[in-house]
Order: sequence, then structure tokens, then C-alpha cells
Amino acid sequence: MSIRLLYISNVEITGKFIPGVVEKIKGQLSAFRRNGYLADTLYPTNAGDLVREMNSGIIHKYKGARPFYVESGVVKKLSVYAKLAYFGHINFSYCLDDIVKERYNVIYLRFYMPGTDLVRFLRKVKKACPGILILLEYPTLNVGNLMGKDPVRKLIYQINRPRIKALNKIADFIITLTKDKTLFGKPAVFMTNGFDASRIGVVDPQVTADPFVITGVASDCAHYHGYDKVILGLAAYYRSNPKRKVFFRIISSLLGYNITALKKLVAENNLNPYVEFCGSMDREGLEKEYKNAHVGMGTLALHRVGLMDNYSLKHREYAAFGLPFIMSKGDDVFENADFVLTLERDELPLDIFEILSFYDKLVTLYPDYPKAFRRFAEEKISWDTQLENVFRVISAHNSGNKITCA
Repeated sequence: MSIRLLYISNVEITGKFIPGVVEKIKGQLSAFRRNGYLADTLYPTNAGDLVREMNSGIIHKYKGARPFYVESGVVKKLSVYAKLAYFGHINFSYCLDDIVKERYNVIYLRFYMPGTDLVRFLRKVKKACPGILILLEYPTLNVGNLMGKDPVRKLIYQINRPRIKALNKIADFIITLTKDKTLFGKPAVFMTNGFDASRIGVVDPQVTADPFVITGVASDCAHYHGYDKVILGLAAYYRSNPKRKVFFRIISSLLGYNITALKKLVAENNLNPYVEFCGSMDREGLEKEYKNAHVGMGTLALHRVGLMDNYSLKHREYAAFGLPFIMSKGDDVFENADFVLTLERDELPLDIFEILSFYDKLVTLYPDYPKAFRRFAEEKISWDTQLENVFRVISAHNSGNKITCA
């Protein structure tokens, strides 16, 4: 009998933005289905609907999606933030009965700030379905550090700390990018980011490397991305009066506090002609960017938030397009690949001459480097491969426990 799985996310998977996260969720769902699972998904929409999309393609809609947008006016903004912080993004009361009736074997939950509603929902499901397996995926374990510098996010995190502990207690396994055996008192399952390359076309090799384009993509640019190192590297590069022009294009939300700091750094170093802040883009826009780039900029400074592992989702996306990229140490899939320039974890500005030398050598070794990189990536980063440990846990649990729903 096929295993029934419900994937829960607070990200709208039919939305245009946060494309990296959306592609990850879709890739995971496709891998579950290819491996015989009947995988449904539950997610909110910006229109206010809560959607349960069935494995068969049938759509069920419910009330219960709290709006992400913030209305004008201080009082209204505070009201929206307070409601989201305390209750969470999803009110499950409208879909609870249907979910219990479906007799799911597994709930796969992508972590988000839970609020009271998510914790209450999972407790009710576990009580009604004692044999259900709850898997909690943490895209990153440094949630507190990542939310600590933005005042609003910091407040939301502080409000949710007790509920995060409750959520960890409810989960049966923690799915993580680290190789810890246990986390939060629960067994941990190692899973690096993968990518579903089946719907992605490989870029063409660049005909000329002057001007040279570096493209950095981050849905919400943070200090740990290390883009300041790129900007300071460009400042040093242009002080040497180089022959080749190098441009850095940053694809990210323009609202973050870190973007403001980066813009200031660019202005202080007179780099406005060479660094462009392009804002967020949907998948179509990103594809155009990748076609015009020579290299992608990966994550450079996770050590700033205490992380040594660097299994960035963006690395996988670059590889799927066949775009060479730069990263700091910590992603063993790519560290020794010819198509990736791996740097030390440090605070030094990037050496732009080293990047140019890396690219020139790559083109010599692999004239059609995008296709060669794509072939390498397909062997290393498919979601079927990355989810193998998760499949084993589900299989072992299902063979020893028969689900019984009240």
C-alpha cells in the first residue's frame, strides 16, 4: 500500500517570488512521488486561501491563510504583525477534520515560526492519528541569529521561542543540513539541499569575458551572504586600474537592512557604475540573468552566524543552470569541482583577479562548461539522492507501525 504524505509549508508554492524555495519544495514533492509516495501539499496563498493540493491534482480550498501584506498605518501594521507572531500564518481549524479523515502516514513540515495554531494543530492530529510520523525540516538551525538583527523579526522570534520548543517536542525526527545525530532531544536525519533540474535549461557558454558579470542571488540578502566581501574586492580591483570591466549584479529584495548597508558601502567606494541592485525577480527574470552571467556568487560568510556547513540552495540552482560559482568552504558536494571556486571562511575582500583567473582556466578546460557542469550536478544533487535518508526513516517507521486514526 502506498504511503500517504502531507507536505506543509507557509510558502505559496504557486507564487512567483522566493523562487529558490518554491523550486525546492516542488523538487521534493516530485521526488516523493517518483519514489511511490502519495504526496499532497498544504500551503497558504496571498489571496487568503489555504490550499490542499492532492497528489491527483485535485485542489481543496479553505479559509485560514492569514495575510502576509501589511496595511498602511502604524496601528494596522502592529495589529498584523502581532497576529502573525502569536497565531502563525495558518489557521488549521478549517481543514483539520479533512486532514484527519485522509489517514496520512506522514506529515513533512518545513519549519516556520509556528505560533499557537501550528502547535495546537499537530497535537490534535497526533492525538487523532497515534501512528502518524511527523518530520520537521529545518532549512537552517540558526533561526535565532538570522532573525536577531531585524527588530520586527527578533520580536516575532522571542514571542515564538516557547512554541518552537513545543514544535520540536512534537516532531519525531529533525531533518537538517548538519550531520548531528540528535537535535533538540530528537533523532536527526542528514539531508543536504538538492535540485530538480528536469525543468531547467542549461545556459550557453559566454562568448566574451570582458565585461565580466558576477551575479549574486538571495531572496532576502543577509550579512552571512558576504556580498560586502565582493564589493570591497571590487574596490581594490578598480584601484589597480584594470583592463577588464567587472560588474556585480545583486538580485534580492531591496527592503532588507543589509541591502541598505551594501548600498552605502558601494557609494563610499565609488562603485555605483559597477554594482547594481536589481530587486527580486521571478523565475523568468532569473533565467535571463543567468544567461548573461559569467559566474554566480554563492554564500561566503555563514561563519558569521556560527555555521560551518554551507549547503546553500542557491549553489544547487547555479549548478542546475550550468553556471560556475564562488562559495566559501562547507559544501563538500562542490568543494573539489572544477566548476566552483572555493574560498576560505574569512573576512578578507574577494580577490577579483583570482575569480577572473578561475574563469579563464575553466573555459580552457571545458569550452562548453555549462553542459559539463550540468552533467556533474545531475549525478550529485538530485532530490531522489538527497532524500534517501528520509525515505529510509519513513519506510522503517511504516513497516513497524500501522496508522490508526480516531
